[in-house]
Amino acid sequence: MSKIYQKNILSPKNSVKRKFGGFTLIELLVVVLIIGILAAIALPQYQTAVAKSRLMNYYQMAQNIRRAQEVYYMANNTYATGMADLDVDYSSACSLVNASDSGVLACPFAFLDNVSGASSSSTNYVRLNYYNAGYTYGEYTTSDVTLFFWFANSDKPNKVTCTGYTPLGRRLCAGLEF
Repeated sequence: MSKIYQKNILSPKNSVKRKFGGFTLIELLVVVLIIGILAAIALPQYQTAVAKSRLMNYYQMAQNIRRAQEVYYMANNTYATGMADLDVDYSSACSLVNASDSGVLACPFAFLDNVSGASSSSTNYVRLNYYNAGYTYGEYTTSDVTLFFWFANSDKPNKVTCTGYTPLGRRLCAGLEF
């Protein structure tokens, strides 16, 4: 027989109900640590994707210049020496470096050099230098990537060669398929 003053401690009526909302400090630290690790893994991949997107924009521009050069060559039996002779206009995206050299375009992240009209077929190409940090004419900085778009009448007919000078540039070259 139990006495009136003795109570069953384990009975649901007498249990203390905890209604603490929220997380412990350790749980929050673990979540922050996991988010930090995921961000550290994802950020370089994101930067590579942005750089590749920009590079592909200039890649298409260089391909179009090469195609226009081939059309000009078929019509005149020589390559054009300036952008004004070609049927392309990139004045909204890029600008000519100066009026005397009408074969060089300066763009926000790239430098396109329309090397052409040379006496040797070894220099018949469009060169694209890509700068992930941005490009300003006159400042000497090493490009991340250099692409050569060879003309049909050159040492490497209709080939595209890629050279990466930085870790990002090497990743971009490895990710491009020609």
